[in-house]
Amino acid sequence: MYLVYKNRNMESKEGSTSLSLFYKEKFDSFLRNLSVAEQIKEEDIHKLRVDIKYIRSLLLLIEELNFDSDIAAKLLKQLKSIFNSAGKLRVIQVSKSLMLKGGVEIPAEIMLILNRELNSKADNFKTSLTEFDLLKFKQRITSLYSVLNKVNISELKIKVDSIIHDELEIVNRLFNSSKGEEYHHQIRKLLKVVKALEQLLLVLHDDEKRRQALDIVNATETSLGNWHNYKVLDNFLMKLDQELSQTGVTRVLRNLKNQNNKFKQEFKIESDKYLRNHF
Repeated sequence: MYLVYKNRNMESKEGSTSLSLFYKEKFDSFLRNLSVAEQIKEEDIHKLRVDIKYIRSLLLLIEELNFDSDIAAKLLKQLKSIFNSAGKLRVIQVSKSLMLKGGVEIPAEIMLILNRELNSKADNFKTSLTEFDLLKFKQRITSLYSVLNKVNISELKIKVDSIIHDELEIVNRLFNSSKGEEYHHQIRKLLKVVKALEQLLLVLHDDEKRRQALDIVNATETSLGNWHNYKVLDNFLMKLDQELSQTGVTRVLRNLKNQNNKFKQEFKIESDKYLRNHF
C-alpha cells in the first residue's frame, strides 16, 4: 500500500510541476511580446493578443476550480485594458494590410483615414502600455504558481475535459442555428478556449487521439481567423463608404468590397466544412 501511495504522490507532484511550467511558458511568451509591443509592428501586436487569449482561458480555468484566491480575477482585470486597446489597433492593422495585398491601388483619401486611425489607435495602445503595472503583474504571477501547486491533477483533468465537452456542445448548437455566420466569431472564441485546454491536457498526459483532435481544432480556428480578418475589413470598408463620397474613391471602395466578399466567402465555406465534418 505504501508503494502505491508513494507513486501516486510522485505522479501528482510531476503533474503539478508540468502544470506550473505550462502556465509559465504562456506568461513568459506574453512578457516577451509585451516588451517589444511599443514598436507597434503588426506581427508583435498579433502575438501579444494571441498570448492574452491563451492566458485568459487558463486563468478562467483557475476560477472554475474555486480556489480561495482572487489572483486569477486580478490578473484578468489587469490584462483587460491592454487586450482591448491592442484589439482596436489590430483592426486597423489588419484592414490596412489586407487592402494593400488586394492588388487595388488605394486612393490617397483612403490612406489618409487609414493612417489617421492607425496613429490614434497606436497612441491609445501606448498609453495602456505605460499604465500597465508590470511589477504588480509579475508579483501576481508568482502568487498564482503557489495556487497551481495546490491543484489536484486528477480532478483538474476531469474538470478540463468537462469544460471542453461543454464548449464543443455550444459550438455545435451555434453552428446548427439558423443565424448564418452571425455566430462564427463566437464559435472561434470557443475553439480558442478548447485549443488552450487541449494543449494543457497534452502537457499533463500525451495522447495521440487528443493530438489529432487538437489538429482539427487548430485548422478550424485558423480558417475562422482568416474569415474574421476579412469580416473586420468588411466593417471598415462600410465605415469608409460613409465618410467618403468622391466618385473615384467610391468606385475603388466598391471594388475592394467585392474582392473582400469573395475572399470572406471562400474562408466561410472552408470553415463551415470543418465545422460540419468534425463538430
